[in-house]
Amino acid sequence: MAVLCTAASAQDQADPSPVETQQDLPSIGTPSPADILPGPDAETGAPDQPRRLINAFEIGPPQIDPDGQLTADIAYGSYQRGLYLNALALATPLAESGDPAAQTLVGVLHETGQGIKQDYSKAADWYSLAAAQGNSDAAVRLAQFFLLGQGVEQDKSKAADYFEIAANAGLANAQYNLAILYQSGEGRPYDEAKARELLEKAAHGNDPEAQYTLGLSYLEGLSGEPDAGQGAFWLGRAARRGHTSAQVYYGILRFQGRGVDPNEAEAAAWFERAATKGNPVAMNRLARLYANGRGMEYDPVNAAAWHYVARAAGVPDMMLDSFVSSLPETQLADARKQAERYTATIMAPTDDLNRPTP
Repeated sequence: MAVLCTAASAQDQADPSPVETQQDLPSIGTPSPADILPGPDAETGAPDQPRRLINAFEIGPPQIDPDGQLTADIAYGSYQRGLYLNALALATPLAESGDPAAQTLVGVLHETGQGIKQDYSKAADWYSLAAAQGNSDAAVRLAQFFLLGQGVEQDKSKAADYFEIAANAGLANAQYNLAILYQSGEGRPYDEAKARELLEKAAHGNDPEAQYTLGLSYLEGLSGEPDAGQGAFWLGRAARRGHTSAQVYYGILRFQGRGVDPNEAEAAAWFERAATKGNPVAMNRLARLYANGRGMEYDPVNAAAWHYVARAAGVPDMMLDSFVSSLPETQLADARKQAERYTATIMAPTDDLNRPTP
């Protein structure tokens, strides 16, 4: 699910430097581009030195013109600056008066516990009000609640209803989730054709999970004859958007030349991307390439190091066990140190649904 924004850093909330006087500080208010960007010299037109960047503390909360009108955009502006209590104060009266965007924002604050105690039930109530007015962001969040039984009683049929509201509004992640419900026969009657139609829409909408699932669907011929070309195309799209399992699968297709031109060096690059993000299957594939000098130079130390990390993550390999046992102790010592460095820096796997990789 998309994240609306990130909180302001602690530095942004810090007090001004003690060497600055009150007179040195800019007036409180929203900065213009001229307050932030370099300006030209008045005589020569050459850029002068960049002005000092203004932080969130100096800017303060968004100001409302006395004759102006409070809108949800102003509340979202506070949210985007990390001023969550201010966002809540601005959004609540709008939400209570029926503004669906403000209702969604109040729901987000309750769901995430930003500036307020986390409360999924209250978040669901606000999302329900906004979704009833057709707000697609609220609908997809509420659908997730019903899908997981979070803040509401689990009900996959209601989840499908809310996913459908957001899917009809063009939200790709809602189209994907609705497709999965049709594909599994949960919350909607089993309908592979409808699932494929929704997956196509979501994939064209650049949802990486949909692209990955659609690619597998083409490769496995779930809705007709297998099509390796289309399968490779969509897996490649998902891989380029950072989907780790797609990177592994696409690397395999590149190595084999299935549905795409063979390219061992590119396959190795995809395995390395996925391995450094914590995928143990990619680690194992990368170790094999290093051990055989395929797609990259022969490197027994890196082969052993990646094998150690993959094996610790639950992917054993008897061939690599035999290869590693043949190495001298000096290389094994280097490999163990390298494996420790990899383990310390590699992120945990990021695939939300924990789908099995090939």
